[in-house]
Amino acid sequence: MRKCNLLKTRRKVYSKDIPKVLLLFFLFSALCFVIPLGAQNRQITGTVFDAVSEEPLIGVSVVVKGTPRGTVTDLNGQFAIDVPAGSILELSYIGYVKQEVAVGNQSYIRVSLQENTKLIDEVVVVGFGTQKKVNLTGAVGVATAKDIQDRPVVMAAQALQGIVPGLNISQNSGTLDSKPSIKIRGRGTLNNDQVSGNPLILIDGIEGDINAINPQDIENISVLKDAAASSIYGSKAPFGVILITTKKGKAGKTAVNYSNNFRVTSPVLLPEFPDSYTFALYFNDGCVNVPGWGPHFNDNWLQGIKDYQEGKTNVAAHVFPNNPNLYDDGFDPRGIYNGATDVGGIDNRDYYKELIRDQVFSQEHNINLSGGNDKVNYYTSLGLRDQNGLMVYNQDTYQRYSVTGKVSYAVNEWITAAYSHRFVRDNYDRPSQMTDDLFKTIGRQCWPVLPLNDGNGNLFEWRAVELRDGGNDKATTDNSYQQIQLTFEPVKDWKIFADANYSIKNYNRHWDIFPLYHYDVNNDPYVYSEQAGGNVHEEYQKDNLFGLNLYTEYSLTVKEKNNFKAMIGFQEQQMSQLKFGLQRNGII
Repeated sequence: MRKCNLLKTRRKVYSKDIPKVLLLFFLFSALCFVIPLGAQNRQITGTVFDAVSEEPLIGVSVVVKGTPRGTVTDLNGQFAIDVPAGSILELSYIGYVKQEVAVGNQSYIRVSLQENTKLIDEVVVVGFGTQKKVNLTGAVGVATAKDIQDRPVVMAAQALQGIVPGLNISQNSGTLDSKPSIKIRGRGTLNNDQVSGNPLILIDGIEGDINAINPQDIENISVLKDAAASSIYGSKAPFGVILITTKKGKAGKTAVNYSNNFRVTSPVLLPEFPDSYTFALYFNDGCVNVPGWGPHFNDNWLQGIKDYQEGKTNVAAHVFPNNPNLYDDGFDPRGIYNGATDVGGIDNRDYYKELIRDQVFSQEHNINLSGGNDKVNYYTSLGLRDQNGLMVYNQDTYQRYSVTGKVSYAVNEWITAAYSHRFVRDNYDRPSQMTDDLFKTIGRQCWPVLPLNDGNGNLFEWRAVELRDGGNDKATTDNSYQQIQLTFEPVKDWKIFADANYSIKNYNRHWDIFPLYHYDVNNDPYVYSEQAGGNVHEEYQKDNLFGLNLYTEYSLTVKEKNNFKAMIGFQEQQMSQLKFGLQRNGII
């Protein structure tokens, strides 16, 4: 009993103190808001110089750390900015090391920025050789493995979006196998089959497809933007050159790296259908505006749509008035009904949501092994990508398998031999009726009143049946690249290169188109669309490309500031192509 009384007493005291506690809480909260408001910003001025030349730097970014507040230096390298007490300024400038400065009690700040020597000494692939970035005279953009490694993309070209200035990458299709369009400094004024305006793509010196490579195998990408590219690569490069260098082994202990990527993809900006009753009213308004036409949906039909939405009936499909054994497709084409009081489809569907998934799962796995010593180094990698599409009926899929192997051997002090092999397989499977105009066809012909299922529960809406039962379109592409290279350096800074490369591309495509079936009231199948009797198609293409490059270069540096480099070489390419297609109309 004593224990109970004590508990009761404590409860009474606690309940009496609640107003006091709340009052103290609000006072403390108000004080927290008042104190920052009372703090005054003050203006800080300063000047930013080059640490070596002592010249003022124009356009240096000066930002209050952790805030969007910032400014830039003027023609004299000076700046002025209002900052709260205890702030830290971040100063950054292209080609210089970023620096942070604590304001403290200072009203004037003098800052000296150091040049970023890593950027100055950065080596860029240009043409058949390399060049220090500081010595470049042409317009060259660079992207490294670090820039693209965390981007969840299907194609390597997609990883370059927004990285290299002047490189325009666009994608006009959402299919899993669609390849982005690449343009350097905009589209060409001439645009036909002979003059596409596309840049030349070279992968480790071999002409190829940028999308036929695992993005995780890329070491760096150089984009030659100006007309100087034509001086090296001739007529193939009037619209620029993209040079891709893949990863290779480095001296040291064997290193194993594994990375994966799991993600969920959802469609964006998907249109929304109006409800079926609103659609019918809107459609009637459009018909009335056509001379000689009247409302398409009669009063009985409109009432049926309304009753279905309100749950007064659960049958969305009706039989044809003149053929009660078959279900009506719901359109009510003019002249098919005997009277103007018949009712067509009364379903209430958003067919973008019925035919397109709201999300799909995809995954990617990559593993590579590299290492070596002073004589031998090696690199090998395996990659797998599994991408699911958005089709609800007969889902589209895309898989990529890639294998890469590279080895380099130093024969002696002045001869090095290297061999590389890369194989990539792409598999793409989609419904045969998933054509380029599918998206607009859904919006134009898949009315929300059309019944998705017939009275027996069978799939009935014509576009859904086409996607599920109309056949499949399958394509497999194999790309195989082999290269051997010999490098000679008889004297310091004089190098001779000889490399031969051979690539094979095999492309096989198969599609079939089948007649389509509906079911009658007795649940017996019947052909409702012949699809021209159906057909089967086989297509095959094989490309063989052999290339030979022989070139030599000599570099000379005078007094550490004057750099000279000369190169001369020879290139030969031979290509053969075999292509044929067969089609059988009328499936037995």
